[in-house]
Amino acid sequence: MIEKFLNTVNKYNLIEKGEKIVVGVSGGPDSICLLHLLWRIRNEYDLKLFVVHLNHQFRGSEAEEDAEYVKKFSDNLGIKSYIFSIDIASYSKKKGITFEEAGREWRYRLFDDVAKKEGASKIAIAQNKNDQAETILMRLMRGAGLEGLTAIDYKRNEKIIRPLLNITRREIENYCLYYKLNPRIDKTNLETIYTRNKIRLELIPYIEKNFNSNIIDTLCRTADILRDDRDYLNKMTNEIFNEISQIYNNGISLDTNKFRTLHISMQRRVIRKAIEKLKGNLKEIGLVHIEKVIELVKNYKVGLRSDLPGHIIVELGYNSINVKKQNEKIQSRLGEFEYNIKIGESVYIKELDSIVESSIISKEDICFCGKNMIFIDMDKVKGDLIIRNRKNGDRFVPLGMKGSKKLKDFFIDKKVPKDYRDRIPIVCDEQGIIWVVGYRMSEKYKIDSDTVKVIKLVYKEGCIE
Repeated sequence: MIEKFLNTVNKYNLIEKGEKIVVGVSGGPDSICLLHLLWRIRNEYDLKLFVVHLNHQFRGSEAEEDAEYVKKFSDNLGIKSYIFSIDIASYSKKKGITFEEAGREWRYRLFDDVAKKEGASKIAIAQNKNDQAETILMRLMRGAGLEGLTAIDYKRNEKIIRPLLNITRREIENYCLYYKLNPRIDKTNLETIYTRNKIRLELIPYIEKNFNSNIIDTLCRTADILRDDRDYLNKMTNEIFNEISQIYNNGISLDTNKFRTLHISMQRRVIRKAIEKLKGNLKEIGLVHIEKVIELVKNYKVGLRSDLPGHIIVELGYNSINVKKQNEKIQSRLGEFEYNIKIGESVYIKELDSIVESSIISKEDICFCGKNMIFIDMDKVKGDLIIRNRKNGDRFVPLGMKGSKKLKDFFIDKKVPKDYRDRIPIVCDEQGIIWVVGYRMSEKYKIDSDTVKVIKLVYKEGCIE
């Protein structure tokens, strides 16, 4: 089986030579097999391994014996182990989540903690081919899209690896027997009170007997095909999202006209992408919520909004679909702010958690690098610079234009959501607006053939947490 294991490792680039790897070990056949296989290739790959075991305090003396077994097994292989004990039942009750969710949350938290402490770049998890098939069936019965039916990935976030995903439970058990590893057996895995156990112990054997004796291989092969499709569609989604979105301090704005031209499948993906970018995950967000947003856009009316789980709000603006995250710091309307800045210095804008830097450079050093940097003629500036947000009656002459324009009209033309307008810094001097940060500078301050000294202005956004 070592050859099959190595083929998976190499095919999916799961391990690089010289890496430190944290291995999650429960003491059962899967994790003991995984640890033993990694130990066998440690010299070839110059690996340093660390074991993490969590006693969930659920099975009394049996759980304590599991921990002792893992410690002894690791010691015999010369591998450093971390044994933890947490009352998962109490934690799940306190957090209002299931026992399984609480256990998973704590395991991954401990994996990350040990990885940081030891400088490990990978975390190896012992999920096998049968786990993959069971997951697909669970999600199929619950209802899932392409993302859900790809089930378990061989690698996630370049950190979590699952080298046993192409190896069956029977192969793993035979491996443990051959090498006399004597893994622990969790009796709760034999109880049919859990959905996954029912699928494992009843549904899959029934399908194998009556419909398809190779159902495990069939389901996993299907997941592999769907995974390729998903990866391609994710690439397309990222490209389209970048094309039609603008990201602000507290939200994301999608161009309505461009969004409406997308196929319904891509519309769902773009909405999911926007929400995930704000929340950091898609927990609590299901198809019903995505469809709610799609329906909102179909019945388009400026000001309509939909509240989603995780304090996410989707609101329709002037040709913009605004996806925002509410928290204590950004729920209320931003008040007025104003800062003076001497030329050549910087200022921190606490209301935006951002910085505006100014410096004097020569004309020859000008190098345009994005919308958050401009260069202006120093001799055209009167007095100190002022950084503030918008005021009623603001006007300026946008670069490339001859006449002045109301700032309000400029924002409407640029389809800037109303809620974002107070958050856009305005750089001024005694005469008027020099720069609407991130959008346009004034024609009056542009560099020309007579320019001698140049002021470089840079806006650096922080992170409101």
